[in-house]
Amino acid sequence: MTQTTHEERLEVIAKAIEGIRFGEVQITIQDGVIVQINRVEKQRFQQQRKAQK
Repeated sequence: MTQTTHEERLEVIAKAIEGIRFGEVQITIQDGVIVQINRVEKQRFQQQRKAQK
């Protein structure tokens, strides 16, 4: 595994946020250092309502 700089980690965070409409970006920090970034993107669908009779 290669070492990454602070700027590179911030760039990864920015890319993870980019383009998300619904979801979350989780950043794990240990001893003041970013060690993991998780991106969860949710897909939302509009529900079609049934016509009332």
